[in-house]
Amino acid sequence: MKKIILLVALLGVILTLTSCQKAEEITVNKYFQAMQTNDKDTMAAMAVEPKDIEFKSYKLTIAGEPTMESLALPRLQKELDELQKAKKTQVNVALDKRDEVDEIQFEAEETRRRTKKTELDQKIIDLQAQLEAEEQKVKDIQAHINQVNQMIKQEKNMITMSTGINQNFDLYTGETHSMKVLADITLTSNETKKYVFLLRKDMLKLEDSKIPAGRLIITKIETEEDFQKLMQEKEETGKTQTEEVTEEKPATTEGTEGQ
Repeated sequence: MKKIILLVALLGVILTLTSCQKAEEITVNKYFQAMQTNDKDTMAAMAVEPKDIEFKSYKLTIAGEPTMESLALPRLQKELDELQKAKKTQVNVALDKRDEVDEIQFEAEETRRRTKKTELDQKIIDLQAQLEAEEQKVKDIQAHINQVNQMIKQEKNMITMSTGINQNFDLYTGETHSMKVLADITLTSNETKKYVFLLRKDMLKLEDSKIPAGRLIITKIETEEDFQKLMQEKEETGKTQTEEVTEEKPATTEGTEGQ
């Protein structure tokens, strides 16, 4: 009888401890269990970029409250559409500049006057520089398109991991819930490192119908030092892109007025 009472009490303690844990903490704990047993299939199912950390012990801390934002995929798709339109427009600008260069080159080849030829040759040099600048803009837009395409691919992959949905993404709206968990890990080398675990789950809607909530997945596992570097690079990239857009606006206005 005493054994049964002790067992019930122990079960009660386990249930109490589990109920006190938040979902993100439970998920990261499960990931550590998978690492401990070298269960690579489970790690791959739980993390977008699974990492296998050789550890002796760890302690988890939840960093702040979960954040919520609208599903990024519709925004990224809209950005891609706008970039593709911008590229088409810029390609036409570059082609017009190429035609202008060709016309002046033809005129320079036909003229017999030395002074006129010198003048046209200088004009060709100036136009070639302008042409290279316009063509570089096309390349820059294409690089941005490639980047957004990669982001869309990653976003679709994470939505699929969280919800199981793997097609007709454009039919869905919804929210993404994001969390951060910090882990103080004692490695097998006895070195202690702090790791950042980023998690997310997607809550999708199909028109007015709610889809069952997605499961939590781990989107990033990095040392705190590497994570800070990634955030800094991301901030600098965003700042550069904003500056490029700001610089291009006057040129667009000027082109419209010229038409």
